[in-house]
This record gives sequence, C-alpha cells and structure tokens, in this order.
Amino acid sequence: MMEYLSGWTLWLILGFALLILELVIPGVFVMWLGFAAIIVALFVGLVSDISFAIQVTIFAILSIVFSLAWWKYQHSKDEIDDRQTELNSRDHVMLGTRGTIVEILENGVARGKFGDTTWRVMGENLQVGDTVEVIRVDGITLFVK
Repeated sequence: MMEYLSGWTLWLILGFALLILELVIPGVFVMWLGFAAIIVALFVGLVSDISFAIQVTIFAILSIVFSLAWWKYQHSKDEIDDRQTELNSRDHVMLGTRGTIVEILENGVARGKFGDTTWRVMGENLQVGDTVEVIRVDGITLFVK
C-alpha cells in the first residue's frame, strides 16, 4: 500500500487536493501550488530515480514561478482597469457635462447646476442662465466654457 503513496502518486494526490482546496477556499493562490504538484508528479512519473529533496525543490521553484507569473499578469491587468475606470474619478465623469449657471459669486466664481447638484464653477463672462460645459476639474471646482 505504501508503494502507491510514494513518488508520482503522492504528488498527484497533493496536486488535486490543492486544486480542490482552491474550489473550497477561493483565492487564486493555492491553485498554482496544485498545478506545480501535478507537473512534479508527471516529471517523477517520467524520470523515476529522483530524490525527494530534488522533487521538493522542483515543486518550490514551479510554485514560485507560477505565482509570480500570475501576479505579474493580474497586476498589469489591474493597472489597465484602473486607468480606464471612472469610479471615484470626478474629472473623468464630469468632463463634457453641461449645466446651467444659477448664481454669480465673487472673483469670477459662480454656482452651476449639473444634474441635481450645484458646483463651484469658474469661467469667463459667466451670467445667470448660461449653459456651460465642463472642460476641467480641480478638486471641487469645475472649469467651464
């Protein structure tokens, strides 16, 4: 019985156990260890006279390589998504939005109504009732034309 639980079968069982664990506790990390164990099982099945220390070393190296490759892929994908999202990015959302000047304040500052909210607005020659378009956002101030 112990002969079956040594060598490649041990690595294969470990690999599938790790893949099942990934299904139970998702996190996209244990999966790479499972794939590394399955590859070690295939390697040990092809080359049978490898010491256990070398098998563990191959497993560790594959686990690190797979994990780093996945991290690099996911990190670059996340950076692209962050550049394209408009979530919590007022300047992206407000650019090109049209509103109406509802109040003139001091020093070229006015209040403009955009949707259901009024904003601090800066622009040239603003008059109450003017329709304006947002060209830039700086904090809570909309620059309009």
